[in-house]
Amino acid sequence: MEAKIAAFGEKDIMLIFKAIGADVYQIDRSDNMEYAEGKLRQLIKEGYGIIFMTETIAEKMDSIVRQYSNRVSPSIVIIPGPGERNNYAVRQLRSAIIRAVGADVMAEGDNKKDRSNRWQK
Repeated sequence: MEAKIAAFGEKDIMLIFKAIGADVYQIDRSDNMEYAEGKLRQLIKEGYGIIFMTETIAEKMDSIVRQYSNRVSPSIVIIPGPGERNNYAVRQLRSAIIRAVGADVMAEGDNKKDRSNRWQK
């Protein structure tokens, strides 16, 4: 089965996905988010298997992204976008890892030391 791939976000980043043959949908931070949400829901209904989305746009559509975060399809992959980073992509990745393995493997500092000692016993 062949999965359709879409990229959803700011123009500068979308050019990369266009080069690899993904269906590209340019949405800017200043665009109407109701339009963007409708477009995302349309892509999902059309059976896209993978949807890449910049974090600035994904954060504005957080409720939809979370709605599909536990589903196999579509796989919504959050990528860093142009400009200021807001760590939304990292938070989503961390949440997915915690759900998958039951532990925060991205923990920093003392939590990381405690976790590594627990596995060595």
